[in-house]
Parts: sequence; C-alpha cells; structure tokens
Amino acid sequence: MIIKLVRHAESLANIGAVLPHEAGDAKIGLSDAGRQQALQAGQLLGHDFVSNALVYCSPYQRTRDTLQAILQGANLQQPKKTYEDPRLREVERGYQEEGAQFELRKIHGWFYYRHAGGESPADVYDRISSFLESMMRQVQRKEAEQVMIVTHGMVIRCFVMRFLHLTVEQFESLENPDNCDVITIAHKEHIQDPLFSCGRWAVAGMRLRN
Repeated sequence: MIIKLVRHAESLANIGAVLPHEAGDAKIGLSDAGRQQALQAGQLLGHDFVSNALVYCSPYQRTRDTLQAILQGANLQQPKKTYEDPRLREVERGYQEEGAQFELRKIHGWFYYRHAGGESPADVYDRISSFLESMMRQVQRKEAEQVMIVTHGMVIRCFVMRFLHLTVEQFESLENPDNCDVITIAHKEHIQDPLFSCGRWAVAGMRLRN
C-alpha cells in the first residue's frame, strides 16, 4: 500500500488576504497561485495513481478546491468517488489572534498547548487515530493498494506521527509541509532515504525544523 498525503494549495489566508479567526477558517478558498499549484500536483501524482486511489478530503473549502484541481491536473475526465471526512479538518485555532498565544505555546509545549477556544495537536492526533482505523478497514474491504488524502499541514504531521509511532519530540521536530507538498508513506523498500521508519513502513517528503 502507498499513501500520498497532500497539503492544500496556497490559500487566501496563506498570503494574508483574509484572517481565519475573522473570515471563518473552513470558508477560505485558494489564491490564483494555489490553483496552479494544485493542477501541477495532479500532474505530478499522475492519472494512474489518482484514478486507482481511495481518495479522502477535509471538508474545508481550500482542500475541496485543491482536490478538484488535482483531479483536473491528473486528467480525470469523469467524476471520481471521494470521501469527505470532518476528522481531516485543520486544527481548530479558536477565535482569537494566534500570535498572542505564541509564548504560552512555548511554555506548555507545541504538541500539548490547546488554543483558546480550539484544539491542541494532541486533540488532532486523537481524531486522526480514529480516522486511520476507519481508513484501514475500508482499505481492507476494497483491497486498495493506493490512498490519497488531501488535508492540512497539522493533520499530515499527526497522521505521520500516528502511523509511524513517533514520539512527541519527533513530532515537534517536523517542519510543516509547504502548500501542495506530497508526503509518501510506503514500505521501506519503496522509500529512498526515509526521514523516519517503523517496522516495514517509512515516510518521504517530510523535513525537519532548522
């Protein structure tokens, strides 16, 4: 089995055109550059992989838009069955400006700090653990060999942490993926120079913080 985790393309929040705590994080769409990124990601992933994959997506607007552009870039002419799962949503950062909480995050730890009115990465880890169990059951039922998940940076880091049984310290060493980065989890023999591995599995495409 090969899993491709794709972070959404550049959004209007990423370029500072809107503020998530004011506009509503789930409603934020892509920038023009983001649409091009997603088309290119679809070309990179390729028709064969995308057309044969189980496809999951966060229900946020930027991930929906990214997925549609990926399908277009992969030259899928017919609508493809996809599964939206709210457990793949972005970490909920509450309704206050995030920068004001920076010092508290350093004190309490990046993994454990719960945003005021929102979640911690630890909360995301719990819902991703539940999603992963559901996903693996569906993989077994459908005898799927390929999975594609279009989601958010924090979700990708928590998914990798859960799948490869990383420690909290290893999680905190991970850099957030860039927009439309593709992270691959597969058997170790298919991964060159893996950043982390566990048992027969390894990950490629992640980076460590400087």
